[in-house]
Amino acid sequence: MAVKKGKKKEGSGIQQAAGLIRYFDEESEDAWRITPFQIYMACIGLSAFFYLVNHGVIGWIMDMF
Repeated sequence: MAVKKGKKKEGSGIQQAAGLIRYFDEESEDAWRITPFQIYMACIGLSAFFYLVNHGVIGWIMDMF
């Protein structure tokens, strides 16, 4: 097995990582905040919708109008 020798940039990876951490660590006041409760309700709502679609309830309601 051959060992590859070459110039190694020392410290550049750490500096780049530190910059990314600072960039993603800042929170914008204009950003949307999604709570775990909202995620749970969205999942439950979508599940209920697809359940009703599979059992024909949504189609039956749409036929009434």
